[in-house]
Amino acid sequence: MTDFDQFEQRLAAALRSDADASVGPFEAGSVADAAIADTRAGARRLPRATTRSTRRYGRGRGMTLLAAAAVLLVGGAVAGSGILQQPMVVPPTPGPSFGLVATASTDATSPSPSDSARPSASPIPAAGPGGAWIAAGPMDTPRYDHAVVRLLDGRVLVAGGTLRWEDRRDGQTDLTSAELYDPDSGTWSVTGSMLKPGSGFPATVLRDGRVLVGDVDDPNADNAILGAELYDPASGSWTATGTPLWEGVTATLLGDGRVLVTGNDGAELYDPDSGIWTAAGTMIHPRHSHTATLLPDGRVLVAGGHAPADFDTDSAELYDPETGSWTATANMRSDQETNAAFLQLDGTVLVLGSETVEVYDPATGTWTTVADATEFHYQRATPLSDGTVLVTGLFDPNAESQPPCSAAALYDPRTAAWMTASSMLRCANGSSFTLLLDGTVLVAGGNDCQEDACVATGSVQVYTPPGVSPPPLPAFPPAPPPVFPTPTPVPTPYPPADGPVPPNARTWKVTVDNRSSEPVALFVAEEDGFGMTRPVGSATPNVVPAGATERVTFLFPADSDPDDGWIFVNPRPGEEGALVGAADIGIPGKIVITAEGQVGWLSPPGY
Repeated sequence: MTDFDQFEQRLAAALRSDADASVGPFEAGSVADAAIADTRAGARRLPRATTRSTRRYGRGRGMTLLAAAAVLLVGGAVAGSGILQQPMVVPPTPGPSFGLVATASTDATSPSPSDSARPSASPIPAAGPGGAWIAAGPMDTPRYDHAVVRLLDGRVLVAGGTLRWEDRRDGQTDLTSAELYDPDSGTWSVTGSMLKPGSGFPATVLRDGRVLVGDVDDPNADNAILGAELYDPASGSWTATGTPLWEGVTATLLGDGRVLVTGNDGAELYDPDSGIWTAAGTMIHPRHSHTATLLPDGRVLVAGGHAPADFDTDSAELYDPETGSWTATANMRSDQETNAAFLQLDGTVLVLGSETVEVYDPATGTWTTVADATEFHYQRATPLSDGTVLVTGLFDPNAESQPPCSAAALYDPRTAAWMTASSMLRCANGSSFTLLLDGTVLVAGGNDCQEDACVATGSVQVYTPPGVSPPPLPAFPPAPPPVFPTPTPVPTPYPPADGPVPPNARTWKVTVDNRSSEPVALFVAEEDGFGMTRPVGSATPNVVPAGATERVTFLFPADSDPDDGWIFVNPRPGEEGALVGAADIGIPGKIVITAEGQVGWLSPPGY
């Protein structure tokens, strides 16, 4: 038996030694997943022959705004150890409804100086069938989309994240601060700050207890320089550790202590002994929005997600650390974005996707569909100690009315059954979900959005699963509401200006029917997915008065590239207001601005 084997056995025994613990530890990582959905009224784009990916992640942040999945071992792998253990499962306890902190018994007497007995207290009732949510202490610094990980001693580290994101000005405030959550007191304490803002792969606990986190020199730069840092819980300090080869989406702690990072550009390995990053073979299908799961035999299953061309993929592959090679395994039953993956007690992998819930059997290399996900789309999935999965952010893309953003549900993979869980105290957009050693789930941070701006909140809540007693935390006041900055006034629309007359310009005369009570401005400009960039053509006249109908002559560049010139109507900074592109010159119809200010293209027979 090696020294490390002995260390793992001692660690497992220590974590199990608390006779009062109701649930054993099992988490080996955490899920970081944020999704941004931009909804804009008004202008729309017409179909065109040549399309281009316009998926929007925020300039310079790349995959950090994607749903990123780390390895989660359902059934009890000690964080950072890689050893599977049988968890202690507390069966649901019927009884009284959920209560807060117990009070001392009226029959309790003061002990004598030689008597160490404490006053008796009524036990805290276990949570009911839907579980229960209680408030914990607010974070020291409001944040969302932050790195989060549970340390070996049970505390939770959060680092970095974003304080504010404003679409109108295309600006964001990235943080370097970090803090620690103490589950015993429900409070936070400040620890050392990161050297640079966090970015890239999820935070990962190493075997020695340190935490590996990706960083970036300038999150808003187009060509940001990636880096990595190590956090030492003993000293509360951060140190730089090598330069990743590229940005990652998942991070998986291997059995030998190295970390496998995978993403759109391929796979790489981090060696904590040397602090060096090296390529990890050649992935068969580089991807993003996928999952990576450590199997009991030491291999890593990478499944689903999006290919670099931005289409869903059903492919899956296996990484073997012994040979450093990748091999294809059976495709999933559905090509889909894989939101979360968990290793189950029987060694199979449960994958919750956007279309189906599937199980992968490493012994046979096959997939089995266990449920259809079309009726329970969600944003977050967190495994619980009894094998069930807590899901939040439920929505139904086919329904007119949606559940409130605070709705939650429980999924049992053994029966493929769903049940309603207690609603969260507040919505959890951009929040982190972390399973604690007592079996409860810490939900920290998040954001509130108003029009084109999102502001972080410091609110924290704890979910107690059914049959588990909630932690005896004091009563915390709710977090204060966020304060949204006053937007900088901007011209609406941009001040009219004559655009350039491109050489060998292509001419197109279009009727513009302005039925609104405001004048509209017209531009021919480039578009890059973040809104108009610079005028490349002209419109004459370039302003149509309120209630007027004008015949406008547009001049487009002679270049055949369909993206070299779009008609913008009443553009605003940072908005994607492109209506008609150069590739569509000559189609019949007219531009209409409705009385409500909506912009659209009216084709025959309505024309």
